[in-house]
Amino acid sequence: MSNLEKLFLGTFISSLIFLLLALICLFLWIVHNKQLKNSKKKKSKNKVKRKKQKKLIEVLNKKKKKEMTMFLIFMFLLISCGLGAFYTSYYQSIKLSPEDSDHVIKGYYLLSDFEKQLESIKKGEIDKDKSIENIQNLGGKMASYSELKANSLNKEEGQVKINRYYNVVKEIGTNAIPQSQDFYENKELVDEFLNDIKKVKGYQTDVFNYYKINKDTLKKNE
Repeated sequence: MSNLEKLFLGTFISSLIFLLLALICLFLWIVHNKQLKNSKKKKSKNKVKRKKQKKLIEVLNKKKKKEMTMFLIFMFLLISCGLGAFYTSYYQSIKLSPEDSDHVIKGYYLLSDFEKQLESIKKGEIDKDKSIENIQNLGGKMASYSELKANSLNKEEGQVKINRYYNVVKEIGTNAIPQSQDFYENKELVDEFLNDIKKVKGYQTDVFNYYKINKDTLKKNE
């Protein structure tokens, strides 16, 4: 769980607690207000009873004042935490989560390495056994994207873009593994996969643009 998710959960739970406390205070205020009205209606001729009644009215007034003060304090805290939870949720929805950021960037490098591998095979710059090993390794890592899902706190539009990207990366890897031994001899297969990578990069760019990821910075680290 990321820090933002912990913050959202903390502020949301705090909001519920403050709401419950505010409702308790309001309930007690209503009960004591009713008791106060009833006490004021009862006018006893007995001096001792009048004195007790007066004291009861003072006690009820103090309780009412305290309960209303606490109610307002809890309402203030409720609104503050509610706004905090809302802002955290909104910020999380427009910002790529740390986990998704890692997966998206890793996918960028996996695709880049796979593309370079295919180019090397096409130019005959690598031997067959090495190419098979590299493609199976890269294919396995990309195929593992089948287990990934975008963070549910993201906006629905963002989730769709990320999940679509994860899915096409997975498909490239899944399709590459069983054909790893064919690339070296079949240049048409290499071209086919290079075209598929271009399509995947389109979905990748869509995610990068949506979440404002600087691709130039990633290129420098290749």
